[in-house]
Parts: sequence; C-alpha cells; structure tokens
Amino acid sequence: MRIIKKILREPLFYLLILLAALYVVIIPTKMEISDIKVTRDNKTEVIQLPYSVEMGKDEVFLVSLNLSVKNKKNAKFKIVPDDCIQEILINEKQFPLDGINGLCDYSNGRFFDFSKYVQEGLNSFEFKIINSGGPGGLRMETLFNGFYSLNFIQYVFALFLLFSVALILRKFKFKLIAISIILLGIIARLVVYSYTGPMQNPYDIDAHLEYIKIVAEEKRIPKINEGWATYQPPLYYIVSAMVKKIADNYDPSLTNRVQQQFSMLLSFACVIFGVALIINLFGNRAIAYLTALVSVLWPISVMAAPRIGNDSLFYFGALFCMLFAQRYWHFHKNSDMLLATIGASIAVAAKSNGFVILGVWIIVYVLKVLFSLKIGSLRVLLISISIMALSVCLSNYRTIVDIFEKNRVEFIPNAVSLHGGLRVQSTVGNYLYLDLKDYLLFPYTSAWQDEGGRQYFWNYTIKSSLSLYKENGIWKHPVGNFLCSMLCILALLIFILALWGLIHVKYREIPQMLFTVFLFVALIYLRANVPYSCSNEFRYILPVLFPLVYFSTRGVQILANSRLRKLSYISMLVFATLSFVFIVGPAV
Repeated sequence: MRIIKKILREPLFYLLILLAALYVVIIPTKMEISDIKVTRDNKTEVIQLPYSVEMGKDEVFLVSLNLSVKNKKNAKFKIVPDDCIQEILINEKQFPLDGINGLCDYSNGRFFDFSKYVQEGLNSFEFKIINSGGPGGLRMETLFNGFYSLNFIQYVFALFLLFSVALILRKFKFKLIAISIILLGIIARLVVYSYTGPMQNPYDIDAHLEYIKIVAEEKRIPKINEGWATYQPPLYYIVSAMVKKIADNYDPSLTNRVQQQFSMLLSFACVIFGVALIINLFGNRAIAYLTALVSVLWPISVMAAPRIGNDSLFYFGALFCMLFAQRYWHFHKNSDMLLATIGASIAVAAKSNGFVILGVWIIVYVLKVLFSLKIGSLRVLLISISIMALSVCLSNYRTIVDIFEKNRVEFIPNAVSLHGGLRVQSTVGNYLYLDLKDYLLFPYTSAWQDEGGRQYFWNYTIKSSLSLYKENGIWKHPVGNFLCSMLCILALLIFILALWGLIHVKYREIPQMLFTVFLFVALIYLRANVPYSCSNEFRYILPVLFPLVYFSTRGVQILANSRLRKLSYISMLVFATLSFVFIVGPAV
C-alpha cells in the first residue's frame, strides 16, 4: 500500500494522466464526414459509420456521405464493405473499379486512393453495395500508413509522453539503461499503432466491439450465448464501455481508434512490469538488460499492443501478479501479497485463463508459507482472500447461475461454431514432435493450411509468438522472407535454451518456473480440449514471454563452453535487433 500512496502523491503521475487524456484527443486523424445516409427499399435514413445491420441476402443498398477535403493527397481510405461494392460515385462521377481486388472482402476491405477524383472542399460519395448474406453495411477508415500518416503535433506528443514516463521511472529508481529499454518498447508499440487500424488485427475484433456496444448502449451484461465473445468475463468490457461513451461524445467515428489507445496504455504498463520482473530476478546487471530487451521487442508482444480485446487487460493483471508474487517470494512483505492478489484478480476478471495466474499465485503463497513457516499478516491474508473470492464470483456469476439452474456449462461456448477448416489433429505426437523441416522451410504459418506447421503444437506456438501469419504477411518480399526465417531459427534457439534453464531451476526462480510451466500446460490443454488451430495462439499466454526469456538467459549462463555462451548471447541480441527491424519496417 505504501507504493500506491507514493504513486498517488507523485505530481508526475498526474502529468502522465493529463498526457494520456491528450493522447485520446490528439493522436487520431479525424475524418470530416457528414450527412451519412443509407437507402434501402426506397427508404432513406441518417446513419453513422461504421454501419452494420441484418438484411436479406442479395439485397442492394446505397450509402451516401459528404467528405470535406483540405488536402487531396490525404484522400486515401480503407473501405470495408459487407459484402460487395458494385459502384462508387464521387461528385456524381463514376470511380473505376476494374481490376481492383478486395471489393467483397468484408474482413480486410481495400485501400482506395481517391486523391485524383476529389476536389478541395466538400465532396459527395455514394457506394452501391450488395449483401451476400448475414448482416450488411460499410466501414470507412483513414489510411494508417506508418510514419507518413503522422503529423508534427503527434510527434511532439510522443516525445512528451516518453519524457514523462522516463521521469516517473527515474522516481522509482530505475537505472538509465532500464528506462531506455522500456522507452524503446513503448516506441516500438507506437510504431505498430501508426500502421495498424482498429479492425486490422484478426481474432474477432467485431465480436469484442459488439460486447462493448451492448454494455455501453443497453447498460447490461449480455447473456453468455448472446454473441461470439459474450461468454468472456465482463470487466474489460465494462471499462471499455466507459471509454466508448467518452469517445462517442467527441466523435463516434474515432471510437474504435480510442479503444485501441486504451489497449496501448495497458501494453505500456505491461512493458514496465515485465522489465521490473526481470530486474527483480537478475538485479541491475547487463544480462538483465539483454533479457529485458529481447522480451519487450518480441514480435507478438509488440504486435498485440493495439489490438482491441480483453487480452490486454489479462496481460496487465498477469504481469502485475507475476512481479509482486516474485517480490513476495523474496521479501515476504504483506504489501506484495496484497498487490499480487490484486493482479491475479484482475487477470481472472479479464479472461478465463486468468485462473491459471490465480492458481499459480495461490501455490506460490502456500509454498512460501511452508518453506518459511510464516503466514504473514492475517488481516492482509483475509483481505486478499476476499478480493480473490469477489473477483471470481463477480466475473463468473453468469456461469455460476447456469450451474445452479442445471444448464450445461461449456468450456468455450463458441467452440461449436468454429469453422471446420480450422480443425487439427490432437494426438500425443502433435504435442511432442517439432516438424523441423517445415519449420525452417516455411517461415509463415496459417490457421487454415497445414503448410507452416499448424498441425504441430510447437511449430504453431513459436511462429504465432513471432506474428508470422500468412494472412498478415507484412514481409512477403524476398528480404522479408529471409528476415522471418532468421527470426524462426533464433526463436527456436531461445526456446531450447529456456528448456535448459527450466531444468536447472533454482529456489528463487520457483514462482516464475510455475508461471511458465502452468501457462504452457494451459495452452496445451486448450488445444487438446478444443482441437482447432486457433486454440494454439501464443497470444493466450503472452505474459509468459518474460519468464521464458529469463530462463533462456539462465540456460545460457549454465552452458559449460564459454564460446558457446558468447555465441548464444550474441544470438539473443541479434534476435532483438531483427525483431525491431521486423516491427518498424512496415512503418517506413
């Protein structure tokens, strides 16, 4: 509690909050769109974008709007139709669609350059769209083009943000090199944010936004089976609903971008907690800084930062718990016990796999009591138990109600709706065997194709940790393929070294060993229980990266050959460098 009081009394803390508030207002690029209407069945009504409603199959509808253009060069947009664009009129003149792909891509849409067809000032647009089934609608986003889509004010804000974070970290006794690594991690995430639109990430973003919309507009928690993601614990969606209400009052067209920013702020905190965890394990040593550098720049950790969804809050709670559980193991302080409990409770209230974090924390506490023969403050213990019980009950009350009503409670309710093309085999060999030939020859993987290793747990786990998905394919040219192949090779080396480090675990490392092992066991259990490739995503256990890389470094430390140790350290440094290139490249 002393730490929390110290934070609340720190003026720089409030400066950071102020900058975060400015971040919400300044960073988005506001589209000057007005008079948006839809025409269906000869009836016209005013709407807002994004627009999506249930309508009949093969129904044709028109969406019209006015766009104010100050600079024609900026008239570049991502249009996501649901389902097929048949015609686009700009100032009543036809925009050529011949040879354009993505006109029927309701997931990723298509980037359009309207700069040669608009005039400075007000322009009228009309989209003729046909619905191929299910809901129909239209989404229009500004072009997120990396460094080129940022303006001077945004660069200034980013510098102020980094400066404020550096000052606060300095107040908490972080060394200059540790602060530099944290800031580099934040910069990498800001870079990814600059070229990642709200709907660009895969993994059911629409479903998460629908959950948030229900909470925000209908002021209720939906039923477990009401939507694709509504079985998830409600904490993230309640907080995000408040974010949505604030953003809607400013400009509804920016709401999704602001939701991204909420995830970004959580990811910044995760970087700080993760680096603090490494320093708590190693101390302020060169080896700790190398470990932290590899961890904060690991591709999936950075690429997941701007993703809308409850994963971000789970990562925050998990790393918060992992840090203070480790501190409690070392120092046996009541404040650390309470803070670790709060972190575990946040993880549970954010996502069901938070129970793994909570379970490990309970095991760590029990082991510490057995080893030290000290329970600690009974008052703090009772408060901790109350917080855990309250979190579990409130976040899972719908499941508890179903159990009492004798309804069937499923592990993942939406699993029955998963596409059959995602199904994979689930035999012992799929979990023990690494298809090395496939792993090395095909750097990219896919949830839909066997080429790339989706049938094998470790093939898909390691590649998904690197964000090497064919569907994304941000590095498809030959140089990019070489870069991705090198990342695969070096990541495999890091995983092998981590296994070596885990085998030689020491007493002080027991909490992180338990977090690492249990999170991987949970991922294996998920895939075995729901044998679909999407059940094998590394993002489900992303916080495990920090202890994983720690054990990799420990594995290097205990290598007998000094030359081999140096080569391993160099390989880890090269991995961090290539990861940064992989992340920053698409923004240039």
